[in-house]
Amino acid sequence: MPTVAPTVPLRVWDAPQNACPMRLFLLAVLAGVLAGCSKGDDLKSAALKVQLHYEGFRPGCVTLTVTDLADPSRQATTTVSVPEGPPPGTLSVAVFRQTGWSNDLKLLAAAKEQSCDGAQVATAQTDASLAKDGITPVDLSLGAVDGDGDGFVSTANGGTDCNDRDENLKGPTPWYTDADGDKYGSSLLPPVIECTAPSFNSVRTAGDCNDSDILVHPGQEEFRCDGRDDNCNDMEDESFNVGGNCLNAFQCAGANACTGTDGGVACISTLTPTAYYRDEDGDGMAGADAGVTCAPQPEGTSAQARDCDESSVFVSSSLTEVCDRLDNNCDGRVDEGAPPCNLAWQSVPEAAGVTSWRAIAVGKDLAWLAGPGQMNNVLKIETSARALSNCAGDWNAAWVSAEGQLFLAGKEGKVASKMPAEMGCTAATTPGPLVDLSGIVGFNPTDGGKPTLYAVSGGGRVFKWAFPAAPVELAATGINLMAVTGTTADAPLIAVGARDFGLPAPQPQVVRINAATGTWVAETLPQTTPDIYLRGVSAVNANYVYVAGDKGVVLERNHGVWRTLPSVPSEPDVTDVLAFSQKGLYVTTGTGTVQFFNGKSWDPVYSNPKAMRALDGTSPTQLGASGDLGANQFFNR
Repeated sequence: MPTVAPTVPLRVWDAPQNACPMRLFLLAVLAGVLAGCSKGDDLKSAALKVQLHYEGFRPGCVTLTVTDLADPSRQATTTVSVPEGPPPGTLSVAVFRQTGWSNDLKLLAAAKEQSCDGAQVATAQTDASLAKDGITPVDLSLGAVDGDGDGFVSTANGGTDCNDRDENLKGPTPWYTDADGDKYGSSLLPPVIECTAPSFNSVRTAGDCNDSDILVHPGQEEFRCDGRDDNCNDMEDESFNVGGNCLNAFQCAGANACTGTDGGVACISTLTPTAYYRDEDGDGMAGADAGVTCAPQPEGTSAQARDCDESSVFVSSSLTEVCDRLDNNCDGRVDEGAPPCNLAWQSVPEAAGVTSWRAIAVGKDLAWLAGPGQMNNVLKIETSARALSNCAGDWNAAWVSAEGQLFLAGKEGKVASKMPAEMGCTAATTPGPLVDLSGIVGFNPTDGGKPTLYAVSGGGRVFKWAFPAAPVELAATGINLMAVTGTTADAPLIAVGARDFGLPAPQPQVVRINAATGTWVAETLPQTTPDIYLRGVSAVNANYVYVAGDKGVVLERNHGVWRTLPSVPSEPDVTDVLAFSQKGLYVTTGTGTVQFFNGKSWDPVYSNPKAMRALDGTSPTQLGASGDLGANQFFNR
């Protein structure tokens, strides 16, 4: 509505009683009684004291408009503060004379709901005159119904209360369209102001900056590095420090960047990491992967790979090629060069009265064969000599020390030792009930003393033999053990066999045995292994162990994880295994063959009509195999 310049006093009635009202305002506080004001304030000698009464509701905003009846274009409005507290209540406003105005005024009071922008719910008006000096009281009453006292007036009075009998249901609220169902309405569409949801996808909370993606809304974590604002805070990918300094998986310095594929973030570096290698097999040449990195070189590694087979000390780029079925010099070829490589196996003459060489032990400069009998059942093989000797017993397993001393294990718990020059042997017996011993392994001491040996039995018992002391029992596994091996004196023993007591079929088993305490644990083998006995075991080193058994089964333990290797062709029962490398593995079979595995496939290297029983060797050029008689005991030099 039109107003005049704010020079007519009109104020809320709240000043001290003896003050004189100030000039230059149309609407002003009545600062006190008009008596006592200074001369020249003749315009202030009369005033209206307007009392605005409200009842039935508490207004959110009250305005008072004063209009000059002689000239309606002269008009002024003021907003009157409404104190806290429930209705009823009274508001006071003073109206003074103004130059140029007539003394006759029209007063209009209006009350609005909630705020000065709310719905107008009550009005009251009256005419008044300032012709008489002094204070003239004027009363205006504003009435409306707020039945539930929630601050919203009944719609019957022009208010917006959605239900004037329920204080929890107030006035209309904004409803926003939620197209993607994430409970947040689009921030791009205007709200609909209603008491109830105008549609099924209307929500009360706005702020969704992408209403077509249910994963994008306020309060969401910035979970994708994609150049977009996922939580509607007007920032993009703030959780990912895009462009910030970082180190990638290879410890190379770079900057964070979105991958552009799955919403992930990656550290992008222009630096090229260095590959390092370590010596895992102990031959002094590094070849095992030690990772790539931009960080300082890891201790004990080399930046050059000089070993193509870290499972074997018989292979590295520093070695010379020899005739042994291995690529000794890492040039990608096997047994190349002159003179032509002769891999024929040498036969050992038969011995009268011996039915089988069940055990073989190969040392540095000699080999021993042993079998059942009372006389001539032990054969010593040296470079140019063969010598039979006696060691009464049915021997199943043998081991030879660094000085050439033979140690035997056999039936009924019997063990024996024999020096190379002795004709007889020194026998002993394991304690407790007599059991047939099936495997033996020993460890040479570093101080030059006598070795310590371990033997296993078909009854699951493990014995320790600190020669020359008598054997003692170390452990009882309850597993039918067939063979045992180890890598060093302080490393666990590996024994193989089958669990068969009370079972309908044998279950193959490998156990690790603590050589100091006798405690043991069963290894987890591949599920595809059939119901068989495992009969042979050979350790290249602590990382590579091989076992073999019935039906052509051969298993590899690579850094503690077992896997099944290709079966021996025709799947014969494998009686023993000897390993020098992942690509250099021998087995003997019950069908009379010696088979060689080159890392990919098996090839027969010897065959005869009778069963082969055992394998042993110190290197790929110093090994032997033994078995049942019939011109089939062999030693490869």
